[in-house]
Amino acid sequence: MSAADREKDGAPRPTEPAEALSVLEAALRQALASAPREQVVKAIMTALPAEVLVDQSARMHGKVRKVSVSMPEELTEAVRARTGTGGFSRYVTDAVQEQIRLDLLDDLIADFEAKYGPIPDELVEEAMREWPDYPGK
Repeated sequence: MSAADREKDGAPRPTEPAEALSVLEAALRQALASAPREQVVKAIMTALPAEVLVDQSARMHGKVRKVSVSMPEELTEAVRARTGTGGFSRYVTDAVQEQIRLDLLDDLIADFEAKYGPIPDELVEEAMREWPDYPGK
């Protein structure tokens, strides 16, 4: 039942995150049972913003911790050339955050494939064509 249907029927909308996730899980299970898996995956991939995986508000806000990182000298010089003296930490933080986002996406795909099998190549290709920087767009 959609949120609009629940509102029409007078059914309460979920107020707690756990309750909302429970409603989402039930809807996903119903969709997987009634629609082709590929169609459900496409809808989820289209609707799921990357921000769901990494909280953008956590970027360089609140507490920070100074860490020591060893990097090849050439790489350090390349970062300094791009950022100047004050942007090195921000540049590295952004790069690490992007890698974590990619790792979490890999985890999500692995979980999905463990439950439902490999994602067909044609769906992967179709999803790739949706990206704005896809060759030929």
